[in-house]
Amino acid sequence: MAVFPAAGNTPVDSFIPEVWASELMVPLQENLVLGSGVCINRDFEGEIKGPGDQVHIDSLTRPTIVDYSRNVDVVPQLLETEDQLLAIDHGKAFAFILDDLDRVQAAGDMIITATMESVQALRVAADTYVGTKMLAGALAANKKVFKTTGATLGDPFIALVDYGVILDNDDVPAARRFAVVRPEVKAMILKHDKFIASSYGSGVPIQNGVIGSLAGFTVAVTPHLPANVNMIVGSPIATTFGDQIVNVESFRSPTKFGYVVRGLHVAGARVIRPGALIIASES
Repeated sequence: MAVFPAAGNTPVDSFIPEVWASELMVPLQENLVLGSGVCINRDFEGEIKGPGDQVHIDSLTRPTIVDYSRNVDVVPQLLETEDQLLAIDHGKAFAFILDDLDRVQAAGDMIITATMESVQALRVAADTYVGTKMLAGALAANKKVFKTTGATLGDPFIALVDYGVILDNDDVPAARRFAVVRPEVKAMILKHDKFIASSYGSGVPIQNGVIGSLAGFTVAVTPHLPANVNMIVGSPIATTFGDQIVNVESFRSPTKFGYVVRGLHVAGARVIRPGALIIASES
């Protein structure tokens, strides 16, 4: 949990940018769904300093397996690397003024409250961004139809079983497969007799949005999927993601009696294993 300066109408002198930027990343990342470790990896996050940065992703070709014979030399294969770029092309900022009179009259610390509300808005924007990247990066053959309206509704269990076959045929590991669904699909899943709810008494941390499992997939819910998309299914090996709150600052407003607080959140996402994603849309 993030630790902020003690409440009591935080003065600008106690607003240390590096500390606040670091602390705000905690609730931001804890509340991501598509941008959480359930759905993405951070293997190539690197050091992000601002918008326009690029992180190099070097991937190796898979070694070839050969038949072995005791009288035949095994010739080492020269592995080649493929360089891909993770572009930091998502940037969202917040900025607000907190009037001195409002700050003095309010109970608690309004700077912290308003800043945390801004972080929640950044979280929504980041999840929406990751979903858009996943939709664009998935294989055309892996874009399916799953109906939540009309005469013939989809069955989430049958759909996930079928999607699992697609992932199996692409050699996607069975461990850590996920399905992020809209609230409408969540309602269908909760009514299914094969759904296994997350156990909040097990002592195992529950990721944000996760409601349980179905057909071997960890199921999470968010209303922030791309338009018309009902489910994003896959493995965290498919998408790499990196983000950072690169700056938070506070200063006296030159035109009003109050504090200005502003911050910048940047991120980049790239689908590096397209076959490990499936997009299920209404049409």
